[in-house]
Amino acid sequence: MACAVIFALALGGWRVAAQTATNDITVVMQEARACTERLRQIYGEAAKLEEITPIEQPELLDCIHSRMVKIKGLVEMADTADLEIRKAFKGNDAETVERDADNIELSCTRAEKLFLEAQGCSTSAPPKTTPPKTTASVADTNASAAIKITPRATGPAPPRRHVERNQQTCLRQEQFAVLLARAMELKLVEPATSDDCVKALTKMVVEPLGGWQPGKCTTVDDVYVACVRAMKLNVKDPQDPLSCAEALREEGLGVDTLLPERDPKLDPPYVLDSEVRAFLATGYAAPLPSSRRVAPD
Repeated sequence: MACAVIFALALGGWRVAAQTATNDITVVMQEARACTERLRQIYGEAAKLEEITPIEQPELLDCIHSRMVKIKGLVEMADTADLEIRKAFKGNDAETVERDADNIELSCTRAEKLFLEAQGCSTSAPPKTTPPKTTASVADTNASAAIKITPRATGPAPPRRHVERNQQTCLRQEQFAVLLARAMELKLVEPATSDDCVKALTKMVVEPLGGWQPGKCTTVDDVYVACVRAMKLNVKDPQDPLSCAEALREEGLGVDTLLPERDPKLDPPYVLDSEVRAFLATGYAAPLPSSRRVAPD
């Protein structure tokens, strides 16, 4: 009888712990959803700001539109993360829920700053943009300009936390291709598959050294090389990933704060989905000229 009582108490304690964990995940999901809704509101406010801007002021329009494009990218990233959160919740995968919720929170914070920048466009000089370089391959895919970088804030890098980097947790190359294609705003026929993205990027010679290899884990070197090619940066040695990393660093991208540390003496580490999303969130396609601007969805 005593054993039965002890077992019942233990079972009851386990149920309480399980219920508490479920409640915690539910709270995280609710906060992420609220943040996603806030992102949509910010995008709507940015769109209205562009609508009331006089068309006779193209530089001001481009300044505001460039921020609106970035906010839209953040909304799309948050929508994708929200879907992943729902799947993870059904599978009781708390780690994935928390990871994607963190990504949504980061996107929300970034969007708030971008909207403030958009509001300040009328009181500050518009940023200089580099005219897009057009080639036959780019025209064939109807892609917009290469990624434009927003310099990251200076200051000490945040402490790195230990993460598992293996075949199970890594970002696959075809997944990286999809994220990069979205960041570059390639005009692909929807619903575009990962294979469509790989083909479009390959046609533009935007790829890791050795080309895209679907199914293979993405390394930090792959990110360096593909992003340098997407941005059409001048690199001392285009075949050297570390040289590509330096070019990205000089452009203001968070190579040292958002991606895993690259030790030249060791093999390049695998990257995670959340790291690449955060890295690409600092740069988006260059704003379209006012004559080519389209209304937001």
